[in-house]
Amino acid sequence: MNLLVDQAVAALNQKHYDLCDSLCRRLNEMDPDNADSASICGIVATHMGNPKQAMELFKQAIKAAPKRCEFHMNLAGLYLMQGHLEAALESYRLAMQLKPYQLEIQLGYVSVLIALARYAEALAMMEAAHKRQPQSGAVLLKLFRINYELGFVVEAERWVKKLLTMDADDAEAHYSYAMLLAENGDKQQSECEVKEALRLNPADSNAALLLSELKTYAQHDADVDLIASMYKNAKEASEDRIKLAFAYGKVLDDLGEYEAAFCCFEEANGAREQTERYDLDQELAHLQMMMQAYTAPVVNQQVGVADSSPLFIVGMPRCGSTLVEQILSSHPDVTARGECDFFEEALSLSSSKEEPLTVEAMAAYQSEQWQMLGRNYLDLLQGDSEVVTHYTDKTLSNIRLIGAIHCALPNARIIHVRRHPLDTCLSIYKHNILGARFAYGRSLGQMGYYYRMYQQLMQHWRNVLPAGVLYEMDYETLIADQEQQTRLLLDAAGLPWSDACLNFYETGGAVRTASFMQVRHPMSSASIGLWKHYENKLQVLVKILGIAE
Repeated sequence: MNLLVDQAVAALNQKHYDLCDSLCRRLNEMDPDNADSASICGIVATHMGNPKQAMELFKQAIKAAPKRCEFHMNLAGLYLMQGHLEAALESYRLAMQLKPYQLEIQLGYVSVLIALARYAEALAMMEAAHKRQPQSGAVLLKLFRINYELGFVVEAERWVKKLLTMDADDAEAHYSYAMLLAENGDKQQSECEVKEALRLNPADSNAALLLSELKTYAQHDADVDLIASMYKNAKEASEDRIKLAFAYGKVLDDLGEYEAAFCCFEEANGAREQTERYDLDQELAHLQMMMQAYTAPVVNQQVGVADSSPLFIVGMPRCGSTLVEQILSSHPDVTARGECDFFEEALSLSSSKEEPLTVEAMAAYQSEQWQMLGRNYLDLLQGDSEVVTHYTDKTLSNIRLIGAIHCALPNARIIHVRRHPLDTCLSIYKHNILGARFAYGRSLGQMGYYYRMYQQLMQHWRNVLPAGVLYEMDYETLIADQEQQTRLLLDAAGLPWSDACLNFYETGGAVRTASFMQVRHPMSSASIGLWKHYENKLQVLVKILGIAE
């Protein structure tokens, strides 16, 4: 019996999954309640792309041996992979009860905390772990990641440089540093770091995806063959293959090979759609509910905090919102907060498992509740930064919360950025945009119906908001007449003129969106009308959106 277990483990370690599965079946025949065979079979099922089966096997192993820490960890890791974050947190917590200071458990637990944006808890745990194990590269990487997510660029850079000093051959550290450099505008050094990451780990799909975004590709660029080879060698439907399909698609798009590029985007989105849980009908019903709840009498109460410092930038992903934020943050009186999700976080302070916050409950808020929501948001927005007159919040999903935002902060300005629907939708489809709230982008049909509802929602806000609250601007018009449109934007934001806003591409600071390279250059019309290269592939969008050809 023990010999079979050892053989199964050896087969697993050597990635001989078929042999391992066969050995586990023999073990199950001999002892159906054997915890080790259930666990090993669960790992094999995970590698073979059967998460549902793996989950049952891991639970079976835990039932047979509830004090085996590694079984709880296996289940926790699977929950995390599947996006079941609260379940993952609980499984890691049970593992930690058995072995409180085992680093591998703590690292997994912190990964979940990061995914839940519970950065303070994650930071405290990793700082304590660093004191116990100062030479752990895994801890240093987590400290980098937490500080990176918090926007603490100097601290993040300090941790990753410390790791590279300790181990110059750490591929993940080179990739992490490359990402930090790219987002802060150092394209040349970023390219050096990402290529070093690929030299050390030639299968690093994250590094390849970043490399694809760092430049515009031309024929005879050696990196074209590199990314093409990585894509073709990756296992179909794997996470690596998905990322590499986006990367290679981008390269092919640069080369003008649009048919082949679209095949890559289609493959990547199709594979991603199979692993994500998204209910379009539920999302559309939620947006409809927002329109029904936030009527003109509700929105025009004028009961919130009279503070005009927030500048909310809303719209669809890839609409030009990053460019608008970069222009505004170039002004000396503005600090950029990016896609901070602070309003959602402020709302969560008013909610609990016992009394979850509903749309109806929010719409029925009294003056004191709106004011508390407004103050909580401002505390998060302003943080410990030096005092400026305005802060940008570019959380695009705030489109559904505009009514609540105006009730809590009636003097805040809301800037809606629009772009041609087909350019917008195509750009979403071409990029590896993560997050459950953007999962509609995996299917052109779903995206069409979502976009149509987005248009209805924005029309609703136009109808119910007081004049002057919502300022709308078109990406194409901004590109065509930069200075005039910038003057109008600053005026709408309540800001005096600043020449720095015309030279937005010289402004420092991190840019955390897929547009991180574009906003480092002067304005260009190159991205206008790109949908025409893919017109025959976008007919489902054309029909749903009623666009005249």
